[in-house]
Amino acid sequence: MAMNAFSFNAQASQSVDSLWTKAAAAYSEGQWSEAVASYQAILDKGVESPKLYYNLAGAYFKDGWKGKAVLNYERALRLDPSFNDAKYNLEIVNAQIEDDIAQVPEFILKSAARKLCYMISSDAWAVISLLMLALTLAGVLMFVLCHGSALRKTGFFGAIATVLLFVCALGCSLSQRSDALRQDKAVIIKPVAPAKSSPSAESSADLFVLHEGTKVTIIDEVAAWVDVELADGRQGWVKKDTLEII
Repeated sequence: MAMNAFSFNAQASQSVDSLWTKAAAAYSEGQWSEAVASYQAILDKGVESPKLYYNLAGAYFKDGWKGKAVLNYERALRLDPSFNDAKYNLEIVNAQIEDDIAQVPEFILKSAARKLCYMISSDAWAVISLLMLALTLAGVLMFVLCHGSALRKTGFFGAIATVLLFVCALGCSLSQRSDALRQDKAVIIKPVAPAKSSPSAESSADLFVLHEGTKVTIIDEVAAWVDVELADGRQGWVKKDTLEII
């Protein structure tokens, strides 16, 4: 599950290069804990990339930490939603998660729009939006400056088409960036996380039990407790140390 290529900031120190080499060697030799420690040490230096999270997730999965594997595959996809290898491996890990939670059906057009937005990265959509903007301006100039009716019609309708594509591409780019900045998605990292009816261990009832690797949405926080929502709409309070934000 590891990828050998890794690119990072040119200002990254030689120690990061050394850690990456050490992690890759440990991974190839099946020393999963050592690989995890080295990849994590790179993150601790403030360096991150989709491939780093991907390799860290693979090492965690091999070492038996499914929750941490899901967490880091999700982090790789947060940085690069079009990372198909991360999507594939995440599906493999999710198939082994104990909690099988049914997803609330999403409106078909909204689902289709989301899939379209995540076909390529936010940066790629931004480039496309700039290209469409340039073509829109070209169409406007053609309409204003050309004298032939055929050319003016081409410029007019071409500008309308490209400005619509510009809006769509820009919207996809901004939507992805907004999702990447959100801090309300988390993954259960403890083997078991009881969900309570209120943020209290003594005066609340058990609603259900969550297991390692389950993805949740954070609704509220009170002291050491977090109110979470599952994909099927159920809500409950769990201890903050049982999960980690994506």
